Amino acid sequence: MPRLNAEALTDIRLEPGSVALIGGGPGAWDLLTVRGLALLQQADVVVVDRLGPAGITELLEQHVEVIGVGKAPGAHSLSQEGIGELLVQKARAGHRVVRLKGGDPFVLGRGGEEVMACQAADVPVQVVPGVTSAIAGPAAAGIPVTHRGTAVAVHVVNAHGDLGPADLAALRDPGTTTVLLMGVAWLPRLVAQTQLNGIDPATPVAVVQNATLPEQREVRGTLGTIVQRVQASGIGHPAVIVVGRTAVNGFLSPAAAEEGTAEGGELQGSGRQALAAGDDRALSEDGATGADGATGADGVRTAAGLPPVLIGCAHGTRSREGRDVVRAMLQRVAAARPDVPVREAYVDVQEPAVEDAVARWAGPDADPRTRDDAMPRAVVVPLLLSTGYHVGCDIAAAVAGQAACSTGPLGPDPRLAQVMAERLTEAGAREEDAVVMAAAGTRDAAGQDMARQMAQLLAAELGRDVITAFIAAADPSVVEAVASARAASPSGRVALASYLLSPGHFQSRLESAGADVVAAPLGDHPLITQLVLDRYDAAVGA
Repeated sequence: MPRLNAEALTDIRLEPGSVALIGGGPGAWDLLTVRGLALLQQADVVVVDRLGPAGITELLEQHVEVIGVGKAPGAHSLSQEGIGELLVQKARAGHRVVRLKGGDPFVLGRGGEEVMACQAADVPVQVVPGVTSAIAGPAAAGIPVTHRGTAVAVHVVNAHGDLGPADLAALRDPGTTTVLLMGVAWLPRLVAQTQLNGIDPATPVAVVQNATLPEQREVRGTLGTIVQRVQASGIGHPAVIVVGRTAVNGFLSPAAAEEGTAEGGELQGSGRQALAAGDDRALSEDGATGADGATGADGVRTAAGLPPVLIGCAHGTRSREGRDVVRAMLQRVAAARPDVPVREAYVDVQEPAVEDAVARWAGPDADPRTRDDAMPRAVVVPLLLSTGYHVGCDIAAAVAGQAACSTGPLGPDPRLAQVMAERLTEAGAREEDAVVMAAAGTRDAAGQDMARQMAQLLAAELGRDVITAFIAAADPSVVEAVASARAASPSGRVALASYLLSPGHFQSRLESAGADVVAAPLGDHPLITQLVLDRYDAAVGA
């Protein structure tokens, strides 16, 4: 009888001039498949990632060329296009090439792109599936991603960025376990987005670092506590984030099973389902409990008598920093008024669109949240500085026919002048500098007048003249205004005040306008929190 080894279990071959993409698994060497090991032992060249069983290449024969192309966060040793070119080059030289990847090549591993690169060059390529960390990471921590009667679906997310509508829908679904990969560095941003989209903060979360390896670590909590727990524990990448009922601490413990009553093999009542649903006992070691009241159809806990939802509607941006600033503003509003549900919405570029947010929180199917039937279910507060198309058309259309209303924009207001003055000082502006205030711009005449009124308020705050300029859609342009101010300035210096809320494309344009000092946008500031709440309170008659 043959010995139990790779050759006895598979006759797979790696021919000269061909490539094999091998999923190496989550990290432990013994989770590499038999097929993957057999092909690895035949290789002349191994192109290896930083993650997965990368260290196993140390056991290869000395003649094997090992090339590391691992990608650390923020540092890529070789571009994805370059990796494809390398595989093709080595195969065309007649080598037997293995591309050893962490996890599974086709689960957020960009394996498809490498297959396409080989096929485009007529290089034979085969793919060996691997054990994906999306399943193995939770399992190594004792977390089943599905469990009869509790979780019936798994949603895997590339968490290196914002969550999309499908991701938020999965997080709302109590029967879905959501696994987020490559997201531990983004965790505060991801949690902020869940909070501003009404995901229940009592939802259980686990973060597992170095899953399947001897140095594996994990931390448990809820969406409301996990950021602080991860920071306190020092958990970092590589890690998987598991969100859902089965991630609660003790889900598979015998005590949880004994507390429930078996009916058709599914635990009911106070046992495992109650534990996973996030009741006080399940969350006692987190120090967190769910809000009083029932749980709505979307999984968001509601309570009778809550005031209308405050929907802060900003202009969308592709800038990560800009998105962070908007969410920081809204989180500050939520912290200032914990009785008011605060949600995010956007006009242009970014989700959720304002019309979708209004429909969710104030449409016919929304849970009643108001103190009486005469009040709206939602109030849209534009995180915009003047009137224009977005306020008059987009937001107005979103609330039309719904149990919702909208307020005016944030400006003009003396408090915004105070914030702009602070930003100028922080940027190093001097008293002798001429000052230009740069507004985004609008074709709406009333919006242009509001910007000019804001410049007058800034002038009063600074005690000197301020020139109004527009980045787009109106005159004078910022470049023209800076040049004009410089010519008239005794010191020859110009400071540019940014009348923008957050970083993004428009703020970046100010850097090339020729000013000596460019102030940061208004950003997250307590005075803006006051403004937002003033607009909201006026709308609800508080």
